[in-house]
Amino acid sequence: MGTRAIYIFEDEHEEVHVYKHYDNYPQGAVDFIENAKEFAWGLPRFEADEFAAAFVAANKNRKGGEVRLVNARFKDREEMLEANHWCDYHYVISKHNSQDLWIEIYDRQHVDKYTYDWVLMDELTHTEMKEKYGERAIAI
Repeated sequence: MGTRAIYIFEDEHEEVHVYKHYDNYPQGAVDFIENAKEFAWGLPRFEADEFAAAFVAANKNRKGGEVRLVNARFKDREEMLEANHWCDYHYVISKHNSQDLWIEIYDRQHVDKYTYDWVLMDELTHTEMKEKYGERAIAI
């Protein structure tokens, strides 16, 4: 069983959704986002579809599976999240400024046996995320 998440890459024109199956708690997600930078255009250029493709390329299991684009058949974000209700987290990634990304971290919290809410647990730049959740932060 994995810690599953949806990553939402958002710019002023669109949003693109990616599902990733394993290790998506913030301490893992920070590295997955960092990995994508190697395959993406450098900031200040940021396009949601291009960064989503870089994220998949950087983090896909080389044998297949584990990370994929989520079908765009959904009318909006809420419907897509409802269809992927088993995910533990979702992240919204957008451009913060010319040098950094902006990350919103949402945690699924159960209200009762049948209902849950998405709760914003953190919002910060990717640099701040690396300091707070990255390898160095854990070692301290």
